[in-house]
Amino acid sequence: MELKQVHKHLERYLESSATLAEEQALYAYFSQPNVDKSLVHYKPYFTAIAQQREERFSVNFKPKLKSTKVQFIRVAAVAAAAIAGVFILQQTVVTTQPSPEEIAFEEFKTNMYLVATQLNKGMQGVAHIETFNQTTNKYLKTE
Repeated sequence: MELKQVHKHLERYLESSATLAEEQALYAYFSQPNVDKSLVHYKPYFTAIAQQREERFSVNFKPKLKSTKVQFIRVAAVAAAAIAGVFILQQTVVTTQPSPEEIAFEEFKTNMYLVATQLNKGMQGVAHIETFNQTTNKYLKTE
């Protein structure tokens, strides 16, 4: 194949517009031992693709049928693990009741929250009184 034709086929191949015949011609060209020096860097690419196309896998996969005894043992193990997990969770839930000190502290926190909200409302009221005092001092002269 002429070098100009190889360049043309290669350009069409890289643009993804080459026909199958042009691709086959490129694979045939790059499988030769003597390739032009300007195209040597494309040779490993085309030889790797050609090798991948030739590669075939023969798979004779037949899954082994497991005996019902083995399946029963697995199901029993999963059920036992689930029952043990539930039992352990129930034990931890029962033992985590709050102590009287913790209950008293929670009540104290709720009461302090209520006191703080009432104090904040009172502070807003005091701010209004301060504004009222400033405006009355403008109109009344106190000596």
